[in-house]
Amino acid sequence: MSNGQLLVFSNAKPGKEVEFNEWYDRQHVPDTLRLAPEIRSARRYSLNSVAAAPGIPDWQYVTLYELDAADVSAVMQRMNEAMGAGRIPMSDTAELSTVTVLHASALGEVVRNTAKR
Repeated sequence: MSNGQLLVFSNAKPGKEVEFNEWYDRQHVPDTLRLAPEIRSARRYSLNSVAAAPGIPDWQYVTLYELDAADVSAVMQRMNEAMGAGRIPMSDTAELSTVTVLHASALGEVVRNTAKR
């Protein structure tokens, strides 16, 4: 099994942030989890740029999906087919041209900070 994460970077259309976040939280994430049992969980983040190389897209949001899948490409193909068929409806509040999906595989165990605070 591949214990990794899917990172989905996205943006709302200008002025549509509230509607985008409501759709993403109430419809998109539940639909995704329902149709992909290989995804254990999802958590969304608002992004604030701290440092970025020139030319890196300026995304507003990232969703981290925890994944257990032997074949990540098969999961992605099934999700894309579901979106295309309307089983995972997309929203006109999403700026689809900026969506980027990455698969990350862990390279080791989590390293905890043991420094005293």
